[in-house]
Amino acid sequence: MTTVEPGTSLDGDQLTDLLMRLLLDADLRARLADEGAEAVAANPGELECLASVDLSELDTTARRLRSQVWRPGSGGSLATTFSRSLRLLQETGATESGLLSGFLGSPHFARFRLVPYTAPGLSAEEAFASYLLDGAEARALRDTVTHELLIALFTSLTCEQPLSFVIEAEGIVPTERGHAAVRTYATSVATWGAVAGGRATAEAQGVDEAHYAYFTTSVGLAHGVVSGRVAEAFEAEPSHRRETARQALARRGLW
Repeated sequence: MTTVEPGTSLDGDQLTDLLMRLLLDADLRARLADEGAEAVAANPGELECLASVDLSELDTTARRLRSQVWRPGSGGSLATTFSRSLRLLQETGATESGLLSGFLGSPHFARFRLVPYTAPGLSAEEAFASYLLDGAEARALRDTVTHELLIALFTSLTCEQPLSFVIEAEGIVPTERGHAAVRTYATSVATWGAVAGGRATAEAQGVDEAHYAYFTTSVGLAHGVVSGRVAEAFEAEPSHRRETARQALARRGLW
């Protein structure tokens, strides 16, 4: 029979931390099942909780959590949001299950707030993108993850106000019609969507890099390859050419 010292029960924060460790760490759950609560507990308070855990219910809840993280919203999932990125990673031998396990065990996941109203946190998409980008060296992968993240963020900026999460991605600027951003991608990657700048794609022009812009507009999200003149609208320092570029975009309903 397990005995617990009086006054050793976990407080709310400690209990939440233990629960999340159990749900996220498959090895910890396996040890609990194979070796028992006394082998896993770090202190008498944890022993009190672990001794009463229903292992079958714990495994079921852990599977549900993985599914909820992988498919966090009714409008899509991490698998669909980062479909191109995942294909690139799968070509190197990665699997969806392995990537999800790595994400759940990473500090990037801790910045995502799974439970609403607990505290401000990143969206699942931005937290997952930061995990994918951490240590990623191939430019094609970095550009693809960044693009798919910005599509997700700008989709939310277009249709969700106020946002239920914070955005830490740099370079998203306010406009009269919402928000805008520009990135420079390798032309082998920047072949997505409509051409917002009204020009032929950079790849067709035979250049190595392309400016790619994102805009929230009154009718939704606009994005695509843009010219250098359009990119001038995003310069940090005020200038006549920056204002000229912004005025031209405003006339087209993009700024």
